Parts: sequence; structure tokens; C-alpha cells
Amino acid sequence: MSCKNFMTRAKDAYKKSVYDFITDIYVVCPKCSKQAIVKTPGYSFKIDFENKVKCVCSNCGHSKILREKASIDLGSGSKLPITYRIYHPATTIDPFFYLPLWLKIDCCNNVLWAYNYDHLDFLKTHIKAKLRERNDAELPNHSIGSRLPRWMTSKKNRDIILKCFEVLQKK
Repeated sequence: MSCKNFMTRAKDAYKKSVYDFITDIYVVCPKCSKQAIVKTPGYSFKIDFENKVKCVCSNCGHSKILREKASIDLGSGSKLPITYRIYHPATTIDPFFYLPLWLKIDCCNNVLWAYNYDHLDFLKTHIKAKLRERNDAELPNHSIGSRLPRWMTSKKNRDIILKCFEVLQKK
């Protein structure tokens, strides 16, 4: 069988969600504008995010724990304040500190982004695939495969998007 006849396949895009990649998020350091990392134990409300999510930069030494970031004061009628945090997943900023993602690039009049290199590789495999298998995923509408915008999954943009992935991988 020749290489030209080999069909690339993506099997897991309908089993994974963007939340599966919220671990080490590469961001632009707010202090030196170089690459920093938002370290998280994953995306779950069952753990104490306040003390475990932190932003660190190995270039300038910037370090901040999520509990040090101001939360929204909703006020209260009692002596105990009511505070709230808003997390913004699946955008071009990190969901905790709202810092711009390091792995993003203008592509096809849109922004192509990834949280980290694992996320980038996963997206590249899905976009590159000529056959994208759904495999009876339990919650297919919550998956990355079902949530990608049309411009990313369109065959006409595939070559341009793959070139953008190459640029991001070298960053």
C-alpha cells in the first residue's frame, strides 16, 4: 500500500473536551511578555483551585497564586462577604488569570489557539485527518470534535491551518 493511499484518522476528537487540556497553560507573562505557565491540577470544581492554580514565569520570576487574584465581591447582608470567581474556558485567554495565550496565531481571518503543546498536537491530528471517527461517544456535542468552528474543519482551509500549527509548534 502506498503512502498516498493511507488515510489519516482521528479517533478521539469526539471523546475529549477542551477541559481535558486545562493543565499547564502557556500564557504571555504579564511582567516580561515572554512565555509563562499557568499550572493547574486540571479543571474540576471538586478541588481547591484557590491555592493550587498558579502562574509562573521562568524568565523573570513572576509568580502568582490564584487566591492572590481579586475575586468579584457580590456583597452580602451578613458579616461574611460573598465572593465569586468567573472562569473563562475555551477562549484565547487562560480561564483563571485571564492572560493571553502564548500559543495563538491569526489564521483564515480567525484566531487559532491552544492551551499547551498536547492540545496543539491533538488539534493538529484532528484537522489533518481525512477521516474523523465519532465512535459512539457518550457526549459527542461536548467534545472538541463537535465544537470546532467550521473554518477549522473545512477541507479548503486544511493546508493553511496545518502551516499555522507548524509555526505555533516552533514557538
